[in-house]
Amino acid sequence: MSPRLSIRAVFYKDDKILLCKHHDDRGFWYITPGGGVEHGETLEDAFHREIKEEVGLQAEMGKVLCIRDLISDRQPTPYLPEHFHQVEIFVEGINPVFAYDAHNMDPAQIGYEWVKLDDLPKLLFFPSSLVDIFQYKKFSDIYLGHKL
Repeated sequence: MSPRLSIRAVFYKDDKILLCKHHDDRGFWYITPGGGVEHGETLEDAFHREIKEEVGLQAEMGKVLCIRDLISDRQPTPYLPEHFHQVEIFVEGINPVFAYDAHNMDPAQIGYEWVKLDDLPKLLFFPSSLVDIFQYKKFSDIYLGHKL
């Protein structure tokens, strides 16, 4: 089974980050907007489609901030399918404009919100092992390896 390729958008405004808000049996949890790249779709096409679907945004795709592997067999969790392997490319989102209604949110997604960076460690945020990197914008290493 091949790894799934995912593009994730990172938007900062003042002292906040834009996150998709989800709810399930764990309570509320948060991730950056984004998702899987479809066959024949460029990373930039997927970036634009995903932010439009999940948060109703129109924006420019900026530079790559970091890349991580997510491999469920290395750290099993009941929330990821067995043998799941996803390569996530986190990119900077530039000049966001809320131009659409979010119209194709993920199943557990209940909305989105601008979250204060100081509050990030208090939330159930994924990838949890990268909270410091996102909170303090410390994207010094492009490839971060396998991180949950």
